[in-house]
Amino acid sequence: MPNITFASAWPLLLLSALPLLWLLARRKRSNVGRGRLVGATVLRSVALAAIAAALVQPVWHRASEAVSVIYALDVSASVSPRFLGEALGWIETVNARHEPEQVRYVVFADRARVLHSVEQVRAAALEADDAIQSREEIVNQGATDLEAALLAALPAFAPGHAKRIVLLSDGNETEGNVWRAMLRLQAAGARVFSVPAGIAAENDAWIDAIVMPEPVREQTSVEAEVRLFSRLTVPARVDLAVDGRAAASRSVALSPGENRFAFEVRFTGAGPHDIAARVSAEGDQVARNDALIQDVTVHHRLRALYVEGGGDNARHLAKALSAQGIEVSLATPKALSADPGLLAGQDVIILSDVRADSLSGNAGRHLQEFVRDHGGGLIFAAGENTYGEDGFAGHEVEKLLPVKFEAKRRRQDLDLVLLVDRSSSMRRGKIEYAKTAALATLDLLEPEQGLSVVAFDAKPHVIVPLAPVGSKRTAADLISRMTSSGQTNIYGALQEAQRQFATSKAEIKHIILLSDGLTAPPSREAIDSTGRGSRGRVIVLDGTEMPKLNEKTELVAEFQGIMQELFDAKITLSTVVFGEGPDIKFMTALAKMGRGQTHISRSEEDLPSLFAGETRRIRGDAVVEEPFTPQVKAWSAATSGIDFATAPQLKGYVESKPKRFSDVLLEAKKDLPLLAETHYGLGKTVVFLSDVKNRWATRWLSWPGYAKLWSQIVRHSARRESGDGVRWQVGREGRDARIELAALTSDGVFRNELLPRVRATAPSGDSFITELRQTAPGRYTGEIALAAVSDTPWRFELLPGNGLSEADVASAGSRRLFYSYPDEYRLLPANLPLLRTLSEQTGGSLAPGEDEIFQPRGDSGFRSTPLWPYLAAAALLFFLLDILVRRAPWSWRRDR
Repeated sequence: MPNITFASAWPLLLLSALPLLWLLARRKRSNVGRGRLVGATVLRSVALAAIAAALVQPVWHRASEAVSVIYALDVSASVSPRFLGEALGWIETVNARHEPEQVRYVVFADRARVLHSVEQVRAAALEADDAIQSREEIVNQGATDLEAALLAALPAFAPGHAKRIVLLSDGNETEGNVWRAMLRLQAAGARVFSVPAGIAAENDAWIDAIVMPEPVREQTSVEAEVRLFSRLTVPARVDLAVDGRAAASRSVALSPGENRFAFEVRFTGAGPHDIAARVSAEGDQVARNDALIQDVTVHHRLRALYVEGGGDNARHLAKALSAQGIEVSLATPKALSADPGLLAGQDVIILSDVRADSLSGNAGRHLQEFVRDHGGGLIFAAGENTYGEDGFAGHEVEKLLPVKFEAKRRRQDLDLVLLVDRSSSMRRGKIEYAKTAALATLDLLEPEQGLSVVAFDAKPHVIVPLAPVGSKRTAADLISRMTSSGQTNIYGALQEAQRQFATSKAEIKHIILLSDGLTAPPSREAIDSTGRGSRGRVIVLDGTEMPKLNEKTELVAEFQGIMQELFDAKITLSTVVFGEGPDIKFMTALAKMGRGQTHISRSEEDLPSLFAGETRRIRGDAVVEEPFTPQVKAWSAATSGIDFATAPQLKGYVESKPKRFSDVLLEAKKDLPLLAETHYGLGKTVVFLSDVKNRWATRWLSWPGYAKLWSQIVRHSARRESGDGVRWQVGREGRDARIELAALTSDGVFRNELLPRVRATAPSGDSFITELRQTAPGRYTGEIALAAVSDTPWRFELLPGNGLSEADVASAGSRRLFYSYPDEYRLLPANLPLLRTLSEQTGGSLAPGEDEIFQPRGDSGFRSTPLWPYLAAAALLFFLLDILVRRAPWSWRRDR
């Protein structure tokens, strides 16, 4: 519906002169006839009305279906030249068919140019060089700026027309921000119709990035992850070089999309280094994106102080860590207690099998300060000495750790009988391991605790009568004389154990039975002599009955009598199954009836740890000596890449409880932590509840994962940079180098109002100085436009002055930046999500049909026509007619 608007209303006051005009005409006395006078007055009145209407400045607005279309054509290097040619042909066809009222063209890559014809588009000056151009008429194909293209289109629309932008692009912008332009498009009512562009190469693979861990340290193997993109599935070779020297090479099969490959590299010294990756893919069509060089700042080696409490066993872990590039210093608990200066300059402290009472003086407090205030790392590895005296329960060191230890339980009276199978099945050296197991048990007992060793074959032989072990020398000599021979009779051995306990008044009376379980059945006389008192009744002990078995065999039934009598006498029994083809079911049944546990020995080496673990269990110690395989509880960088399922078993651990806010990474048994970590103040503490040497971890020492695991734990817990002083970095965003600097005092206070200056040296050798601007408290940034790509790096160095001291500059160091190839040569598929969102948010569509572009969508423009020129012309016309009527000669002659 057309409408008229007016600029002002005051000229309408002129219409009030019309009555006066008619009054004067009526009173006028003239020789002009009355008819002519009326006609002239009418003409003059109309002229006056036209003048008043013209001065009002009316504008006539009416709806218009006219369309103004702008074709935004992406001519960057990532777009196929063939697509560009086809797009121009398509544009000419569309224009000829729909004949839009106005057509303009925007050619864009790193910048945008508005052109008026397809011929101008074909003749547009394009530059494939990667150097930044200053001439506005040249479009550099080394970048894509969608924001610049869309903003350049807005002023080119004809006023009063429906606005259409046809965007022909892959949507992979490398500069600018298209979402900023979208708000302007929505406000202007410009609809965007996106046509995805074809990619410049069908077969291309390129190095996208090299990802390094932080920080990288000298003499340390680190994992460099090379990320590649490929358009197709092709075979390729990836080469890695460090400081220009070949470091690794691998033949790979690339799949479409992102591909990641890890390489292990090592840097020999601290300071700036470079790492380069190159891909050689079969049939690759673009060579300039095949290589990427990246700067790496290598820090000095980690320093670890290793405090070993278990004698000279520190060599195992120290050697493994040194091979991984970690500088290890050794100390004893006594030295650490006497000289807190040993902590200075260290990144990690390792306490291994240290007795709590060996950390005297203020050693615990100094360790707390090292972790809490200075951000150091503390690794606590347990061991058999961990529970010396009262252990670490309530100790200052325990406050740092992620677990809570229980105090060592009260010593209890204990009488222990070892029943050792010495039958012929124990020949070929097996008896020697059995003697070693008995000696290991002897070592664990207190002088006042009792021990008896009974070796049995067809009949029992008392090697050591039940008595307090005292100095242990006599018992050790007797155990060492055991030999093997004869058959197996477990029933007789149990009878002998019962006789040994006949006079015992100990709180705990326990039997450990070592055998393969292949025993002769007891005789009727033996059964009658032991089981007579237990038949026909149920014996109740402390409110419980002797465990009943779900499955009963004839052999088990024959042993129930003596097991009931042992139960009545409060004697418990555990079994250690050992030998070839053992009867595990029978041995398990005995242990169940004896309220004990069954331990199955997989090899002779397991026997000492199984006996020791069972002895500690009976004594109530928190130290458990039995083989186990660590179970992964949670992922961590400390355990990444370690296959614990195939790792050798550990032979012991210390029971503890995790604290509330700790992270348990490995478990020894369900709900029993093995490896746990937590943060304490500025630092981190880690606890490993087995040992790191040749007792519980003896099989780990030759395991390849041993060195890797412990080097990762050390790096994971090591001191982090405190953040004080001056820290800065240089990164690349598009074709600009972005410099970011942070400045703090040693107290953590922001250093403001500095004017940091940076000298940048281009690959050509030209240098210039730029000043950073403050963008936040203690933070400063700056940008530098990079010139053409080069394998020679840009170099950046801070300059002293303007608030930065010589010490600040020296500690911050210099930086390098490689510009291997522009981001435009990452030939990614068309960014359909971006193009679709941009189109939908502005009222257009993705991949439209040509009719859809010109279809009316309720956004028709208005044509506005100013009417005052026509009214002024009418006023002049009527004024001249008025003169003609009054002055024409024929009128004069007639009147005369």
